[in-house]
Amino acid sequence: MPLRTSRSSHALLTLLTLPLIGLAPVAFGLLVMAWQVNKQLDESSVLALRDARLGVDGLIDSLHGASNKVLNLAEYPCDKALPALHSEVVGNPELRSLTLVRENRAYCSTLRGESGLLVDPGDYFNHRLRLEAGNDNTPDSAILYYRLQEYPYGVLAVADGEILQRILRGTRQPESVKLQFGPTLIGATGEVQDSLHALESEPDMSQVSPVYGYTIHIIHPPGHAARQLLDNSMVVAPSLLLVGIMTAAGSYWAMQRRRRGVRRAV
Repeated sequence: MPLRTSRSSHALLTLLTLPLIGLAPVAFGLLVMAWQVNKQLDESSVLALRDARLGVDGLIDSLHGASNKVLNLAEYPCDKALPALHSEVVGNPELRSLTLVRENRAYCSTLRGESGLLVDPGDYFNHRLRLEAGNDNTPDSAILYYRLQEYPYGVLAVADGEILQRILRGTRQPESVKLQFGPTLIGATGEVQDSLHALESEPDMSQVSPVYGYTIHIIHPPGHAARQLLDNSMVVAPSLLLVGIMTAAGSYWAMQRRRRGVRRAV
């Protein structure tokens, strides 16, 4: 009876031990895969931030350069300055329009000609940038204003939001990258949102442009990391299970061999 009890206990111990041995490489493999997925997401986010910043900084550099070229025209009446303004807009595909400002009044525009609209510096983020969902000319298309001011003269340069969308679509995570210009935010779809509402939850990663001060956010949709992990799990799970089965089988063979050796010795 004691011999049978010993054999039963040994069989039960083997039955309980083998699944744990087989699951160990599976669990370890899944942990390693989860670490790799998180690392890849972080690396992809860093590269997306860099690509977006380089693209948007390049666009604003272009707006600044064009504004600086025509700033001296603000000393002249609109009828004399307008031809040169039109030439600059035609020669720069990133420009939608240029407007000359004198004493905070936009008095000459390539879109409207002579005008007298008041320009409030407080409406511009860092007194330089302003993102809007649209204006009277294109109400359904986002626009980005760049303001250059050397009082009493100034220039407003306008670019289509489509350029910002194109920059974001060219990043590694186009669906997750957002640009924030003060109170407004835009993504690759072109929708302009209130930043307070859009950033109710903490972004996964953010970066501020050291030159122009706008912010780039990486905002993954809920469950993004879990979906990435699941997709990778479906690919590697068969291999991990095979390793687990082979490990358990090898362990069982080693246990049986040791047991036979003990019996012979007895």
